[in-house]
Amino acid sequence: MEIRQAVVAGSGQMGPGIAYTLASVGCAATIYARSEASVEKGLAAVSALLDMLAGEGCIEAGRVGSVKELVSGTTDLEAAVERADLVIESVPENLQLKQELFARIEKSCPAEAILASNTSGLPATSIAEYLERPERFAVTHFWNPPHLMPLVEVVKGERTSMATVEILSALLASAGKKPVKVLKDTPGQLGNRLFQALIREALYIVQEGIASVEDVDTAVKNGLGRRFPVYGPLEHNDVVGLDTLYAIQCYICRSLCSDSEPSSLLAEKFDNGKLGVKSGEGFYDWKVRDSGAVVARRDRFLLELLKLERATESGSRSSGS
Repeated sequence: MEIRQAVVAGSGQMGPGIAYTLASVGCAATIYARSEASVEKGLAAVSALLDMLAGEGCIEAGRVGSVKELVSGTTDLEAAVERADLVIESVPENLQLKQELFARIEKSCPAEAILASNTSGLPATSIAEYLERPERFAVTHFWNPPHLMPLVEVVKGERTSMATVEILSALLASAGKKPVKVLKDTPGQLGNRLFQALIREALYIVQEGIASVEDVDTAVKNGLGRRFPVYGPLEHNDVVGLDTLYAIQCYICRSLCSDSEPSSLLAEKFDNGKLGVKSGEGFYDWKVRDSGAVVARRDRFLLELLKLERATESGSRSSGS
């Protein structure tokens, strides 16, 4: 199945980056939002990120205009989806909201259209519960920011067909993404399960006085974080030797946190209204730290990594030709 017409339902934080991704491979992408102001904001975000990527050499300057022309906006959902091959929803994480939105979409879209949700944790099976064609529904969880992060998790619901998973994975790969197939509809999908396991241990280490908040973050940024862009934890342990991993796990597993509830440290922060940047204090004092600078530093790193990967891929193609 060829995806030529797509709708991105949601113009917020993720929608513009998803629309850009689709347009970058020649797909006409329509951003749907409930108000004209939100539509214009979404289109402006696509334009800004395209200009930024072109300025950094991540997309050819000559392609910017043609990609922008493929992105449009509307407040008329039914009209937008009636000829769509693909509809990706990116609205707030509310199960009922998503179910109701997909019920509207399915009534107006072609029977062969693929429907997908950008949820970061809600079960694919639950979102598709009331759909007449759940075999054509899956989750496509783009990691934030979607124009810089390669990972997209394609989650198979209980009634999702493998053909749907394969079509979505192929489309995403053609756009330069790194899709992973999550074959069981499980809480947290794949990436967030790994991330939450790390967070649980990080909280436990601080809670038990093993190390400070600052040193935990330093260890991750300068240890694990330096290693994992180039090889994953299972690949790493194959290189080191599974006999070594087995020996380590024989003594370390029993000392790791195995709590099945949120940590007491986190619960204390929550109960006291210390919610991070939004309240001015969390693990750090954000009244004296600049959260904007932290996000800008993250995006600059991701951008430089993306540029390096593009240059490496280009060099590999040149040497192989």
